[in-house]
Amino acid sequence: MKRIWLLVFALLSASWLFTGTSFSAGEKGLSAPEAEIIIAGEKKSARFSHPVHLNLGVACGQCHHDSKHQPLTDADIGAMQSSQQLRCASCHNQDFSDPKLQTPKDAFHARCKECHKQGVDGRTGPTKCTDCHVK
Repeated sequence: MKRIWLLVFALLSASWLFTGTSFSAGEKGLSAPEAEIIIAGEKKSARFSHPVHLNLGVACGQCHHDSKHQPLTDADIGAMQSSQQLRCASCHNQDFSDPKLQTPKDAFHARCKECHKQGVDGRTGPTKCTDCHVK
């Protein structure tokens, strides 16, 4: 039974990875997905819910930024036609200037873990690996 669930998870992760969409594109551009997404990783994938974070008051620009590290606004993101521009790997790759942030994993860990420790309005996020990473 465990193997079946692992296979299902792997197939879902692979389909998300190949579609490359973490945001849904509508007639008015991009909007945050309502369903929890799975961010495929080399060893372990992570779960992420945009609605949970938005309801806590986390702005899109706290995670999504431009090449000059300026926060993207909801309007900036809404004007985009492709979610590829929002993918960490579009900048965080072997060409990125900071060797400590050359992979999406490094970028996620740096941004997410720090934010979860600092918290929002006095509420901190989960900090154990298994709180975000799928078993």
